[in-house]
Amino acid sequence: MTELVRCENVARTYGKGVDAVVAVHGITCSLEPGAQVAVTGPSGSGKSTLLHLLAGLDRPTAGQVSWPALDDEPHGRIGLIFQGPSLLPPLDVLENVALPLLVAGRTETDTRAAATRALRDVGIGSLARKLPEELSGGQAQRVAVARVLAAAPRLILADEPTGQLDSAMAGHVIDLLVEAAVRLDAALLVSTHDLLITERISRHWEMHDGTLRKDAPCSR
Repeated sequence: MTELVRCENVARTYGKGVDAVVAVHGITCSLEPGAQVAVTGPSGSGKSTLLHLLAGLDRPTAGQVSWPALDDEPHGRIGLIFQGPSLLPPLDVLENVALPLLVAGRTETDTRAAATRALRDVGIGSLARKLPEELSGGQAQRVAVARVLAAAPRLILADEPTGQLDSAMAGHVIDLLVEAAVRLDAALLVSTHDLLITERISRHWEMHDGTLRKDAPCSR
């Protein structure tokens, strides 16, 4: 099976000389369609840097990142979810979900249908005309999930997506991501400080001081 993304002996260093900071080093990993991975580790261990490299938002200073199954053109095929939903206040929920699709050149009719379907899939179809200020934290994060899923990505990368949520809502958001990955036959990678999240995801990677330990045992 062709990998969606592959890292080969990747390193990322910020700064130069005595001020250089090695964020990650010696990273070799890959994600294939259907893979579900939780990445844990303390703050500063390199989790966010790894996700940014996998997404193509950052470039390694050594090694190589490639996207074989995406024809090495990852943009538009990767969905990114962050800790905060980052919704645009003047736009309602449906418009927030639809905006990236319109920017990508989708027709208005197709965009509206995809956005409506995504909101329904995450259980908030009834909130389509609400403004962000009218939403709870959990509702806003589900809008952020819907915004990504509307584009039917092949690779879903979530950087601490439940950090601002209580444990019940955090579990619900993770379940939504897992269900979406199965439905889309996408790979899912979630970075988290919450070890309970690893119980909902089939594989566990652990980062420490910029290095990656794949298939680490989950704490139960």
